[in-house]
Amino acid sequence: MRVTIDEVEIPASGSSAVFEAVQEVANTLEAEIWSTDDFALTSAMTLPEYRDQRFQRRVLLAAALDGRVVGRGWLGYGTEADAATASLDVGVLPDARRRGIGTALLVELERRALAAGRPTVTAFTQHAVDDIPADEPLLGASVGERAIPANAAASRFMLDRGYALAQVERTNRCDLASMLGELPDIVAASTARAGHEYRLVHWLDRTPDELLRSLATAREHMATDIPAADLELDPEVWTPERVRAREDQLAASGDHAIVVAAVHRDSGTVAGYSELVLGEGKEHAEQWDTLVLADHRGHGLGLWMKAANLLALADQAPERSRIYTWNADENAHMLAINDRLGFRIVGYSGEWQRRLPRSD
Repeated sequence: MRVTIDEVEIPASGSSAVFEAVQEVANTLEAEIWSTDDFALTSAMTLPEYRDQRFQRRVLLAAALDGRVVGRGWLGYGTEADAATASLDVGVLPDARRRGIGTALLVELERRALAAGRPTVTAFTQHAVDDIPADEPLLGASVGERAIPANAAASRFMLDRGYALAQVERTNRCDLASMLGELPDIVAASTARAGHEYRLVHWLDRTPDELLRSLATAREHMATDIPAADLELDPEVWTPERVRAREDQLAASGDHAIVVAAVHRDSGTVAGYSELVLGEGKEHAEQWDTLVLADHRGHGLGLWMKAANLLALADQAPERSRIYTWNADENAHMLAINDRLGFRIVGYSGEWQRRLPRSD
């Protein structure tokens, strides 16, 4: 048995056999967890985030067993000078497990994180609700109500390697057809409540120039204002140029974003925003960011924006019958909004964190 771990060279154009093999491993692992290909991605969809590394560094590793790619690992971290954290993930195909390949990938990614000056690393595990036995011992974070299976192989892997469970996230799904009849009334009630101080602005893919700077400010708050339980988070610097770079990256991936912002009428600035991302060729949408800035909370803007954006989705992409979203388990306010909009739990993610020991 010969195991090799190598960094994947990112092709400047097109793809490569190694990148394709690594992406196929990632897709197989996602399908193993969720029993669906909803989260399968093509190389064309993932390559753009590796090609533009001005704001986020990304490293991709391939693990091969006797020449066949059987595992992958990735490392990502912000380029801000004072950043101290990095995110990573490793995965190995079922028939190649219990050979030390996952551990070898993890150790190499941790080494690279330390070398980049990122001593705190975060990893995640995913757990579908249907696969959690009723009598399974559960492991929870310091806050929140839900927990993940303590004896799952993924949980044991992280615990055995010195990681602590810092947060639990819920994976929720909405079947849009079941909510279409209620959404207009929700939007109307929200408009009556906040419409005298705020207005909704919708766009597809490209932020209007006049909102670009205040949206960048809102995105900075998205990095640190969200519930984080015991996670250590780095502030992020967002500029209009970074917003445009992110939009270009989505476009290069073949994705589209339906975005709505609540704009404060007096100041003309973004008070909150919510975005739905539509992966190319998919029959679902993914609810990514939703944020209301602290000074504008208490007006029902979160529910207003999300309900209005679901209506926009139904109008612009009626084939997208399912919507997924991910929220911190302790984020009671956003979870209540999701419940009102028909989202139901389909799984959990464990967010694990470790402060790496320095080798010197």
